[in-house]
Parts: sequence; structure tokens; C-alpha cells
Amino acid sequence: MYSWYMSKLSDKEQRPNGTSSRLSAVKGIRPPWEAPNGQQVDLPVILDLVHVDQSSGATLWKVEARVDLVCNEPRLTEMHVSSSAGLDVVQLQHFFRWATPLDVIMRTVPELLERGIDPFAYEYPVNGYPDAADIGKKPTAPHSDDFLEDVARQYLDIGRGYARQIARQHHVSERTVVSWIEKARKRGILSSVKKGQFGGKIVPRNQREKKIG
Repeated sequence: MYSWYMSKLSDKEQRPNGTSSRLSAVKGIRPPWEAPNGQQVDLPVILDLVHVDQSSGATLWKVEARVDLVCNEPRLTEMHVSSSAGLDVVQLQHFFRWATPLDVIMRTVPELLERGIDPFAYEYPVNGYPDAADIGKKPTAPHSDDFLEDVARQYLDIGRGYARQIARQHHVSERTVVSWIEKARKRGILSSVKKGQFGGKIVPRNQREKKIG
């Protein structure tokens, strides 16, 4: 049932510490899909997302998504998610994006091929989608109102322990995440609370005061 997944598990390729994402081909017949830019992408392929612990070098969790050619279009056909420490359902609920593998295959890979870059030797972004699927597109600035509002919404949805969850997603320290929440309050994106308290609410855009910082 998971023969393609088991073959990936036997791959001894060294992965860097932290989270990384790579593409691999599935053995067997691989019919091509023609992208809008004229490039041919042979399918099926597997896009993975792997997190390696910096201290132990052990793989803590892994996501592998298989994209096949179905009715002449790329389609997500299989997904395997595993974790040696148990799956963090809160993190999956808030940070996992089902459409990312298709964005990579239908947008990133054709652009890589057009530029003469090997898509199987490329290190794919681990977050920031759908914008990250476009090579060279400037990501949303970490201190923009849109970014801070997104972080503030995650903060409210996750509750206590939010800093650890959001820090994992963005590969920053928990203190950095806390500073983002403080900045969101300062800009009037997230309503104020008493010092040391949790919570607040997202302030509608037309009710925010223009603040700098």
C-alpha cells in the first residue's frame, strides 16, 4: 500500500538540521504534464517536508505528499504524515496546507525547469505559501500589518503555548514570536490586555489607529 513511501524511508540521503523540503521522483512509468509555460513535468513525484532535531540529528517528523497525473492534471493522490514524538494536532490544524504540493508542482517546478534548474536538487521553501511557490517573489514582510494580523489570529486560535507553535513554523525564537504579538498590539491590530494577561481580539481595519513601529 505504501511501497513508494517505504522506498523513501530507505533513502539515506543526509538532511540538514531543522525543517527542509525536497522533491523526488517515483520509480516506474512517469507520463509528462505540460505546464502553461510549455515545460514538461514528469509525474508522479513526491514532495516531502522533514524536520531534523538539531541536537540529536533524529528525524522528529515527516510529511510526504504524492502528486500523480489524473485526467491530464496534477492531483494530490497520497499523503503520509509521521512523527517519532507523536503528531502535534494543533500544529497540523493551524500550519499544514494541503494545497502546497500542488502549488510546487504546478508553479515552482515549471519555473525551475524554464530557468534550467534541476527541481530534484532544489531546496523548497518550508512556509510562506502560496507566495513562496513563485520563485523570486518577495515574501510578505515580517513586520507588515498583514503578517502581524496573521500571527495574531494564530495566537488567538492556539491559545497558551502559541509561541512554541508559531516559532516552529517560522524558524525563529519564541521570544521573536512574542515580540510580534507585542508589535501587533502596538499597531492596534490586536486589542490591548492587562500586563501578563492573554487574549484580546482582532481590531477591524477601519477601526485601527495609524501607528508606527
